[in-house]
Amino acid sequence: MNGSQWSTRVAVIGGGGLMGHTLVLQALLGGADEVTLMSRHRESVDHGFALVTDGPFGLRRAVQRKKLTEEQVEDLLGRLRLTTDYAEAVAHSTVIIESVPEDIAVKQAVFTEIEKHCAPDALIASNTSSIMIGELAAHAAMPQRFIGTHWFYPAHVMKLVEVAVADHTSATSMERTQTLLKDWGKVPIVVADHPGFFMTRFINGFVAEAIRLVEQGVARVEDIDTMTKLGLGWPMGLFELMDSTGSFDAWFHAQQYLQETLGDRYAVPPLARKVFLSGFLGNPALKPQSKGGWHDYFHQSVSMTRKEGDQ
Repeated sequence: MNGSQWSTRVAVIGGGGLMGHTLVLQALLGGADEVTLMSRHRESVDHGFALVTDGPFGLRRAVQRKKLTEEQVEDLLGRLRLTTDYAEAVAHSTVIIESVPEDIAVKQAVFTEIEKHCAPDALIASNTSSIMIGELAAHAAMPQRFIGTHWFYPAHVMKLVEVAVADHTSATSMERTQTLLKDWGKVPIVVADHPGFFMTRFINGFVAEAIRLVEQGVARVEDIDTMTKLGLGWPMGLFELMDSTGSFDAWFHAQQYLQETLGDRYAVPPLARKVFLSGFLGNPALKPQSKGGWHDYFHQSVSMTRKEGDQ
């Protein structure tokens, strides 16, 4: 259990999503007295709840692995609230974590709704992986309480959290954020409020180059997976990781933003755009709208080529 006075009532906006549901798990397992999973659509709320309970990192899996007991799971779920209503989600929350898609207009609209209903002293943290906090909070009524907390998937397992502090972020907000994260067993690293911060610029460049190598015929997707595992010691290959976590669309949107703000050095490779627009966003179990991942895309392409050759 954590000891922070600020972590007792946590709302996760976008809690039905891939990253959002692991933030809900983090708040529950971190000892928050009440956690609210909020998404605008009931289907998303239901999907998020299903992931929290029975997903790959869900509470039932923890029971199977003997990490939790059934009694502990019942206690955790007793502190979880589900809603599609902003006022219900944030009115009494002390910490509000936004985890909606990486789109400036969408996030700013969410912040506007949050500020309509939250308490004046509520801390508002964005889980953006690339967008500057100063830009997101440009129209906020109280920008001093906005801060960036870039989590890594799955949030309740990964220890690193990038903390982006804008010019308007108050010292109190930064202190509260760091205290909360440390109470939750995380390692907060403060970075400048700059497009992509550190990790996204670093990782996105790595992924973009791998995609270009596939595009140019230098290596196949499965070969790059093998090389990143055997050559770099990764437990999963680069494309395997994107496929299994459903993180490709987040990468795509972040890369678009980096290209817009930092120039063509961060251009989205044409192959990445083609795969994205074809609907291959990663694991369909985590992203129901997805047709599959990178491996599925190329297997489909090979199958279609063979069918055309048989005609």
